[in-house]
Amino acid sequence: MNTTITCSILLLLFTTAGICQTLESASLQGTLVDAENGQPIPDVLVRAAPEKIKRVYPDQQFAHATATDTDGTFSLTIPNKPQTYYAFSLMAIHPQYQTRRLQQEMSPGKNHYDLGKIALRHTLSLQGNVSGNKDIQGLIVNLKMHNKSADFFRAAAPIEHAAKIDATGNFNFSDLYPIEYTLTISQNGVIIAFVDAINPQTQTQISIHLPKLKTLHGTVVDTQERPIAEAQIYATRHRETPSGHSMLLASAKTDNTGNFQMQVLETKPQHLSLEISKKGYFSRVYENVEIGKKPLIVPLEKGLTVKGHVILPQGISSDAHYAVKVFPAETQMEPSLNPLVLRKPLLARHFPAIESAFTVDGLFSGTYTLYIVGDGISATGINVEASANSEEIFIIADRPGSTLQGQVLWANTSEPVPNAIVSRSWYPWELNPHDMSMTLDRFEVETAADGRFKFDNLTEKPYQLRIRAVHAALEETTERYQRTLIHKQVEIPAPGTAYRIYLGRQDGIPFAK
Repeated sequence: MNTTITCSILLLLFTTAGICQTLESASLQGTLVDAENGQPIPDVLVRAAPEKIKRVYPDQQFAHATATDTDGTFSLTIPNKPQTYYAFSLMAIHPQYQTRRLQQEMSPGKNHYDLGKIALRHTLSLQGNVSGNKDIQGLIVNLKMHNKSADFFRAAAPIEHAAKIDATGNFNFSDLYPIEYTLTISQNGVIIAFVDAINPQTQTQISIHLPKLKTLHGTVVDTQERPIAEAQIYATRHRETPSGHSMLLASAKTDNTGNFQMQVLETKPQHLSLEISKKGYFSRVYENVEIGKKPLIVPLEKGLTVKGHVILPQGISSDAHYAVKVFPAETQMEPSLNPLVLRKPLLARHFPAIESAFTVDGLFSGTYTLYIVGDGISATGINVEASANSEEIFIIADRPGSTLQGQVLWANTSEPVPNAIVSRSWYPWELNPHDMSMTLDRFEVETAADGRFKFDNLTEKPYQLRIRAVHAALEETTERYQRTLIHKQVEIPAPGTAYRIYLGRQDGIPFAK
């Protein structure tokens, strides 16, 4: 009997039973070997993530995993639907080797990939010796990886390591990567040694002589030169290199006479600062602090308080909260899609929705703009004057939030665009004082299979939308997908209407990942 005919009949009869599932999956196999001696490495965790053709962002889930056997080989199955996936990423992880990541494009007619030998390099070690202190056993040595965002090691390797010093003053680190670290030695929570940059690729051993600590002392007073008790003081040593780290050296509190004293690591003035804080007062940061000079006199100014009442929309959940966000009166309240434009509030205070009364303290004398915001609440602003004799203010913020929704379609076919990234502009009242550009991903969503998207809890204001989508075409000769990133920016006059947004090739630029 013809084998081809037999297989075809079986596939036809048992498609629903899952026999044809192999046509929509791909097998990966390979061998993990030591880069130095070529020997196989067992027990390597191998994780894979198929990447979708129409997605702007690559898949980072790595949900498919296995481990290498005693011969260092692995076999793994991943989805391989021809119209869904175009590539896969593979990550090899072992505690004694540097993590390695590979990416390979997939062909629609291919369901087996032999990756051959994949070489892993050993992680690095660092040995050290500490001297200069009679009681060194048990001191904590800490390594923290430098902030190099473009370096893959920050995603694949442990960011921090810690070790104890033994009775002979020795310490040892393993599982390090060829990247710079900041080293600190601490005793009872106080840093007593600091090395801004160490690279275990070039420094396998290090000797550290502990310096003597210096006494830093001073007095905290108010604007009338009266001592302030229980003020908190933090001494920080700042980084010397762009990718290094700042470290909190020590902390202290003022006594009843406003005086403080702390032992700190000797540090050049340009790398040392003090932060002084006390509830009800404005925090102060003093740069370029000199140790050993005359006692510091640190004045703190007491903040003013604004009190008020607010009326919120009906139907707000009893366990909901609202926030009062404070801006300088001259702040421009325009929407932005630029991650570098962060007109953040000076401060934000949060209150339960069941409490209509609010208090905002810690303000200088002057004029401010207060915004009432929260889930289901349309942002409402009011100008207030902060002074010693401020009266209670009354704010009506009873308008509910709105929904901005729409559908993204291809211009030439009117077909929906799934997996498109829709980013919306934000207003300053939607930010928090601690926000950075990396936290703005909360203002973007991905379109569903029908191309639809939605943003909730918005204010009845104009918004800008930036849409990014991938247009993919299969090249017959190479059996590879040519992907183009299509992007478009549109102005939305107000939420509440379902908008249709059409994308065409004329909006695109070559896709580069």
